[in-house]
Amino acid sequence: MRNLFKRESKVEQYSKDHVEMVYECLNQLKMLMTYFYANDFDSVKEKVEEISKLEHDADDVRRKMEIEFFKGAFLPFDREDRIVLAEQVDSVADMTQETAYGICLSQINFPDDYKNDFSDLIDSVYDTVSALKKCIELLDEDLGEALTKAHEVEKLEEAVDKIERKILKKLYIEYKNGEIDILTHIELKSTVLRLGNIADRAENASDRVPIIVAKRKG
Repeated sequence: MRNLFKRESKVEQYSKDHVEMVYECLNQLKMLMTYFYANDFDSVKEKVEEISKLEHDADDVRRKMEIEFFKGAFLPFDREDRIVLAEQVDSVADMTQETAYGICLSQINFPDDYKNDFSDLIDSVYDTVSALKKCIELLDEDLGEALTKAHEVEKLEEAVDKIERKILKKLYIEYKNGEIDILTHIELKSTVLRLGNIADRAENASDRVPIIVAKRKG
């Protein structure tokens, strides 16, 4: 029994370390966006490399968690949900890396009149992932608060959707009016959808939390 609790404590720490790395990927993406606005693609490339390193490190921690699960950490009814949660949190880092890489490849001149729109979007995505981070941390401290935070993630993701739709509408109108070229339209649209997908994946991860809470409550 002592070994079981020891393994669970180790997994809980791994879980917090893992979500912290995923969260740091978002921090780096936020900084990358400022270089994107300034058309500084050398700095964008550097940030892509930092995000890729963080995503790789997060993968390593997730694999360590899986090994502890294999060794018997947590009871069987809880183990599967924990593994799925870790994979879904990891997918947030995957999409963050994909977004950063897509921006780096685009090499477009960022239109000045979209800066506020994209700043609002990345801030909203960041808030969603921040809430997910807190939700994961609370899971081993206060189940009720973890559940409340999971519901907050859902509401924050809805806010991301609204900003995403607003930008997409603006892109289509300006393209139809000849105010932006086709390449700019395509690349900005792709970036918007990827940013929105980060928040979608954060919500998917948070959706696992009510299941874990319900099972623990019995």
